[in-house]
Parts: sequence; structure tokens; C-alpha cells
Amino acid sequence: MDEVDLRFWGKERGLGVRYPLICHGLDAAAAIRVLWLGYVSSNVKARLSEALGLAENETGAVLEFWASLHDLGKIVPAFQRQVEIPDGFADDGNSVAHQRASAWCVPGLLEAQGYSGGKTGWARLAAQVLGGHHGRFEELKPRLQLGDQHLPFHGLGAAQWQEERVRVVTALRDVLAPGVPVSRGDRTAAVLVTGLVILADWLASQVGYIKERLSFVPERGDPAGLEAFHAGSVEVVARWVKWAGLSRLRLKPGSFKDDFPDFEPNELQGDLAEKLPGLVTGPGLLLLAAPMGMGKTEAVLHAARLMGTATGSSGVFVALPTMATSDQMFTRVAEYVARRGAGESSAALAHGMAWLRPVDEMLAEVVTAAAEVAGAEDTVVHSTEWLRGAKRPMLAGVGVGTIDQLLLSVLHVRHNSLRMFAVTNKVVVIDEVHAFDAYMRGLLSTLLKWLGECRVPVVLMSATLPSHVARELSAAYLGTDGGLEVPYPGWVYAERSGTSLVSAVTVEAEQKRTLGMDLVEVGTGDGGVVKRLPVLERELRPLAEHGGCGLVICTTVPEAQQTYDYLKEWARQHCVELKLLHARFPVGQREAETQRVIDIFGKPVTEEACARRATRRCVLIATSIVEQSLDIDADLVVSDLAPIELLLQRAGRLQRHRVCDELRPLWALPGEDGRRRMVVLSGPEQDPRWLLARKAWLAIYPAANLVRAHRLLVARQNDGVRIPDDVQNLVDLGNPGVLPALDDELLEGFTDEELTRAAEALVQRQGAEVASVPDPPMQDLVEFSEHEVDETQARTRFNADSERLLPLFELPEGTVRVGSPTGEPLPELRQGRLALDEAKAVMSHVVPVHGSLVRGHGPQDRLPEPWASAWPLDELIALRHLVDEHGVVHAGAIGQRSLLLDKELGIVKRA
Repeated sequence: MDEVDLRFWGKERGLGVRYPLICHGLDAAAAIRVLWLGYVSSNVKARLSEALGLAENETGAVLEFWASLHDLGKIVPAFQRQVEIPDGFADDGNSVAHQRASAWCVPGLLEAQGYSGGKTGWARLAAQVLGGHHGRFEELKPRLQLGDQHLPFHGLGAAQWQEERVRVVTALRDVLAPGVPVSRGDRTAAVLVTGLVILADWLASQVGYIKERLSFVPERGDPAGLEAFHAGSVEVVARWVKWAGLSRLRLKPGSFKDDFPDFEPNELQGDLAEKLPGLVTGPGLLLLAAPMGMGKTEAVLHAARLMGTATGSSGVFVALPTMATSDQMFTRVAEYVARRGAGESSAALAHGMAWLRPVDEMLAEVVTAAAEVAGAEDTVVHSTEWLRGAKRPMLAGVGVGTIDQLLLSVLHVRHNSLRMFAVTNKVVVIDEVHAFDAYMRGLLSTLLKWLGECRVPVVLMSATLPSHVARELSAAYLGTDGGLEVPYPGWVYAERSGTSLVSAVTVEAEQKRTLGMDLVEVGTGDGGVVKRLPVLERELRPLAEHGGCGLVICTTVPEAQQTYDYLKEWARQHCVELKLLHARFPVGQREAETQRVIDIFGKPVTEEACARRATRRCVLIATSIVEQSLDIDADLVVSDLAPIELLLQRAGRLQRHRVCDELRPLWALPGEDGRRRMVVLSGPEQDPRWLLARKAWLAIYPAANLVRAHRLLVARQNDGVRIPDDVQNLVDLGNPGVLPALDDELLEGFTDEELTRAAEALVQRQGAEVASVPDPPMQDLVEFSEHEVDETQARTRFNADSERLLPLFELPEGTVRVGSPTGEPLPELRQGRLALDEAKAVMSHVVPVHGSLVRGHGPQDRLPEPWASAWPLDELIALRHLVDEHGVVHAGAIGQRSLLLDKELGIVKRA
């Protein structure tokens, strides 16, 4: 074999010397070997081995070879001239991106190695994989355009450059000894391979790693020197993979009681634990639907362990609707893994503001608690600095985050193939499935088609899952026309192989309850906030006189703010503690308020704590953010009218914790008819046309769904709502599919509103089809990267263009302070950057808001320079308050709107 020319460099930045290209290729191959043996899940290995038609170890060798070639396109004049073109090689003067050059060079070189050509052969697909290592797939040139005489025209250099590329390919083949895959390629598998190659490249490109290998660069590019270098790279990269936190999650075997020794499994948990182990023969889908408070989280964690063990998955990712619910779930999942894990496991919180959270402190607390459990001392759950980098949290063994992080894998964002690989390496758990609109369900259906095709275990759960949603999502995963029906309460499990079971759960009589969802008229129109005060004072009077905790849920943030403002004097007179929680508080304040709410309304751990809460007088005014995943309990729930499935979710906060039932204040106990009472604020009982005047509500919920909810509750004023017996029927009646239900008796007189609802749902579904990648299998890998959008602009939610406000306060002498008139000034930049602790301090004052609230903002609303150009402040909108000489704070203007940060109310619209 001719020696490889080590003058061709692959890395130089941050090193001070040139690092040979073939050494970087061998480093990437070493990373693949280590990841393949210790990180890639068994089901991903099986899927890729089947696609390549090779044994598992042979597949790993082929992927090592491909990864070693990812930067082959750097052997072109345009790249080498950035530092120096080796003597004897001519510069053709043309330019081409090196990843594109890799894609163009590789097909012919692989065909020379025995690979099948043509549009469906692995030579072409492997070339696109390597061309996609920067996160976007490249179009391939027709073969006739890549003849030797055309190479310089395309920036690939003359014949001598091609000869060197051939030498490199031959050398890498001889060192790595790969086989040749089957003739027909698999585009779905190719997407996963691309994600793995990107990961290997990232690991091997770290400056610290390369510096560690510099002194071992061989003096010559001969076989013996290259083989020795590769062997050393395998040893070194193993340490860097461990440092990065890339390892398989391993959980101890056992029963449900082993997983959760502090309580006996209830009907749902016991049924799942008894029947599921005999069903899981491979990757499958579990759908679980049960009332609020039935321990679904524990049931699903147990099921995910069984499914992950059976399929050899390398981890778990739990997705939720919001950042707040993700934060709370993160500690629950981490605590479970700390108790039940075997060995080390990395954990990451994945959402847009996760970098602000004290993840290390959160993990330290749960690990310390778990260490008190016998046998947990050998378990380490940790977070790594590397996994906190952009796009990396999904690679952790244990991940918890928002559903958006999953959906980004099927949007046209750069590195979506890396995200897809990360997802397929795990058991995927998605909570609160009912909370997604038609647009998000469209994206989720695409994701489930990919997860089904890639053989990923998936769990979907909800307390209020419409039957049409269950059918739609299960059909997407299973690749069938018809989907599955889920009994309520109960679960269904199915695999593509045909294994399936539907299991309805019998709820014991003492576990059932009847709710009195009493409709109470508070007036019509958007001025109804003032009119609700007499009703609220009347309904909350027993609490004010005898103690207890109440929850009032308003439809909009302004209504919650006004209700809180109006009740303050009443609360003062009756010594009632008043709390306010919504989405327009600064991040730090909202987190602190959420924790205070959990301290008051969360599950008491002792009988003494239950007794204290029964005598405490506290009312929480909130928006819908409290209806999902927050484990809070109120003696009385008062809610605005909402779609029926959301009212049932809110009812799940009504006397949720059975441990407190015997110690609740007397006024909150069930009446003679056995009902627990929930109040729904509404309009005239018989005529829902009043809803059409509630413009603020209709901006959030379809009028047709509110009409359905109103009429369903009117029909149940005498009998109440039986939990769980009535739930599924109510949810299905109140939540139709995308198509209009014009024969629905509940909508008599509201045909136009139903047509509007259906039209909006169809627009959302079509938007999801346009935004998402094609269903597998695709015609060409390029389709996975078409219409590329920046990740910050990618829409995972329909019409939810969120923005971030930073309240600034300008004092009379010109000083600008952050968060309040007494806050800190904007910190000084060092080399154009903020220190991490300073960035976190500033971002704790940021307020996430819907784009409509700041419509019309422009360059004049950016932060002053130089902060406007510094991450993470570069995308913030500055809300400038003027503070006069008397200390009075004046509202700031954004577009045509006047906004004020009130320390009690959050961001308030003034005009």
C-alpha cells in the first residue's frame, strides 16, 4: 500500500499545528467503535445490521469505515489552501464546502470497494450520510459530471488530488477491515447512521482530545503507524466518551414492589405489572389512560423499564407539555433512577431554558435521598458539562424535557438526524398526550411513524385521551390504517409483529368518586371578571371562615391578574393568603412562586402536615398552567368554563390526595349525595350563545368545544360526573376529530362555529405536513433537510411564536437596571461575552410571552449595544421602563402596546 501523505491536514484551529486528516478520520472511527460497544442500543444495532445485511460486529466495522471517511472532502484545494496546499499539488482556484466534496467523492470510491451503485445502492446512501455530517444532507452530482476531466471544475482538484483520496480510502480500509453491505440501501437506517457519525465527529473534534493525541501522530502514513495510532485512539476516546456522559442506562430487575417499595400497587399498576412482562417480545407501543391521581407516572416508569430491558434500549426520555412540568418530572425520574439504577448514568433536562436550572443541585438532592435506600449506594446519576451543550441533552441516558425537543427531530432543522438517532436509542415516554392541538398531533404522528419504523419502544399516557387521538397515534406507530381503542381506565399494548393486548382495569368502589360540576352564572362578555367577584366571595366564604385551600383557574392571564387584584381586599379582611401563578412572571420569580405553591398545595407527607393545611386559609389564582402534571391538591376548585377534557384535568386537582381526606375541613367533605363539588363559572344555563361575547376565551378555545362542554355539563347537573365511569364518554363527546361533526346534537344552532373549528384544525394539520420531514421511507435523504429553518425559528407549536422580554428600568441619572429599579445594572462584557453566572442572573429576569403581546417590536426594542450582540441577550426584547425623580415607574412601549412589570402581577397590559 502506498503511504498516505500526512501533510493533508484535517484540524488546525486552536491547536497551533496541523493535525493530519487521516488521524482525525481514525479518531472518528475509534469513537464509533466505543459508542457501538457501549452506548448504541441493541434495537438500533439490530435495525442497522438488518439494513446493511451484516452481523452486528460487521455492521460496526462498516460504520467505523464510513465515519473515518466523513472529512475526505478536505482533500481539495479550497480547504487545504486555508493553511497551506502541500507542495506538488496544484490549486484549481475553485471552491467547494468540504462536506459537499465528501458527498461527491465517495460514491465512486465505494463502488470501487465493491459497493452497489445506482439510486438505491449503499454507495450513494453512504455518500449522503458523510455529506450530512454537518447536519444537512447534500444533493449528489450525477456520475457523468464527476469524471476525472470534470473534477477541477467542481473544486475537487486534478487527478493527483483524486489519487490521494484513493490512497486514504485504501489505507482506512486496510486498518479497519470493513465488509461490504448488501446492495439495496435503507434510507431510514441511513438517517440513524448519520446521527451516529455526527456524534462521533463531535467527540473526535474536541480540542482537548486532539491535543492529547498530537504527540502520537505517526511520522509516516504507513500501515503500521496508522494501525498503532488507531489502537491508541480507541483507548483514549473511551475516556472522553465516559467524560461526556455517553453510557447505557442500566436498571435493576424486579417487580413493581421493588421499583416502588413504599406502597402497594393499585389496580392499574398491579394489572400492568402482572400482564406486560409476558407481552413484550420486542419494541412496541403502550397507551395508558386513567384518571388523575391513579399513579400513572409510577406505572409508566415500571413499564418503561420492562420495555427497555426487553429491547436493549440505552436510556429513557420523558416528554411533557411545558417547561414547568418538565422541571418537576425531572426530579421524580432522577430519583427513581438513583434508587433503581445499576452503575453510573447521565441525566439531562431538555428545554429552551434548561441551562438556567441548577441541575447539579437537583441531582445531588435526589441521589442523597436515594443513597438512604438499601443497595442504592452503587448508583450514580450525574449531569455532565458536555451534555449541556446545544443539541446534546437528548443524548443523555436519562432525559426529561418538553415535547418540543422530540418534535424537533422531525422538523427541517440542522442536525435533525442527530436528534433522531438520540431518540431511537431510548424508550420514549410522552405524558399529557391530550394537551396537543392538531398541529402538534400532526408532528407527533410523523415522529411515531419514524419511531415505529426504527423499532423504538414508546409509551403514551393521558388522563383524558380522546378515542380518535388514540386511534390516530397508534396507527401511525404501527403502520396500519386502523388504530387501537384504549379502555378507560386501562391500557393497550401492541407490537408491529402482531403481539397485542387490551386490558381494562376495574376500579374498586372506594376509589370511585362523583363530582358535582356546578355551573354558576357570572355574567357575559369580556367584562365578566368584575361580575365574578360576588360569586367567588360566596364560594370561598367557607374557606375564609373555617380554613382550607382553594384554587381558582382563569382562562387568560389578564383575567387572573384582575381577579387577584379584586380579591386582595377581601383576602386581607378575612386573613386569607392569596397566591397568583401564571406564565407572565420573570422566570426566576415564577419558579420561586411555583415552589411555594407546591409547598402549600403539594402532597403532605405526614398526618400533621394534612392537619395544618386543613386550617390554613389560602387561595391560588392561576391559569391553565396548573392543570397538567403539577401534583397539587385543593379543597375547592373554581374554574372558568373550558373544553370538557380540560375541566376534567382541573377536577383532578380537587381533593387529589386521599391521604388528606379524613382531615379536610368539614365544609369540603362530600355531601349527603357523596359528591365532591367543583364550581364552573359560566353564563346563562340554557343558552350558550353568551359564549360568543367572550372574545378573550375564544382566542384560546374553539367556540364549538366550549358549547359542547357547556351542554354536557348542563345535562349532568342532576347526576354529576362519575369518575372514572363517565370520563371517556365525556371526552369523546367534547373533543371531536379534525373533520366537522355537523350531526352533533350538542352543537345545535352552532354549525358555523363547528365549521370554523374544523377549518382551523385542518389548517393546523396541513401546516404540520408542510413543516415536518416526509414519512419513512423517503425517496431521497435530501428530503430530510429540505426547507431548512433555524432551530430558534422552528415551530413545534401552532401560532405560538414565543418571545422573551427583559424588563429594564432607566433611572433619572441614566443608569439602566435589570428586573426592578433596585436591580443590578447590565453586567460588563468580557471579550464580547457574559460569564455564565452573569448570564443566568440576567436571564432569571426574562419573561416568556406570546408573540401577539409584543406584535410590532423592532430593532428599537433590542437591548443597547454591546449587550444586543452578546449571547444569550441577542434575541431578547427590551421592555424599557422609565423611573422618574419620585421613584414612580412608568410603563414601557412595545409596538402599539404599553406594558408594565408589576412585582405582584407580572407583566400587565396598560393599553
